[in-house]
Amino acid sequence: MTLKRTVGILLFNEVEVLDFAGPFEVFSLAENADNNKYFDVITIAENQAPISARNGLQVIPDYNFTNHPDIDVLIIPGGYGAEKIEIHNKVVIDWIKTQENLAELTLSVCTGALLLAEAGLLAGRSATTHWMDLDNLASTKRVSTLSLILAL
Repeated sequence: MTLKRTVGILLFNEVEVLDFAGPFEVFSLAENADNNKYFDVITIAENQAPISARNGLQVIPDYNFTNHPDIDVLIIPGGYGAEKIEIHNKVVIDWIKTQENLAELTLSVCTGALLLAEAGLLAGRSATTHWMDLDNLASTKRVSTLSLILAL
């Protein structure tokens, strides 16, 4: 029998579709030779109301910040919503900080790294993001010891 890990993917308005849908599909399809799934993949948003992803895709999160199950793997996607909106949302940043302390692993996709930086979670760590946002990540005041690596 396989012990399932819960993967929680943060959703927010203007989230980049590929940044949450790609990990959702990859983790939800992972299984062993007996067809037992390794992961239970869920989506979480500040409120359990439809969110409008990039280019208008409507998505209904499975849970909100107060009713989701424990998360083993936390995924923070990027997009315009991460860079320009949620980075200023104290509720989201505080939730990320709390979940990072509870989860076994916290990951970001693309500009989701900016949310991790704003939460103070990248200090002293190597990180990268979309090439157009490397300077933005490097200049984040909360990541003064951040070294950037370029993913090719």
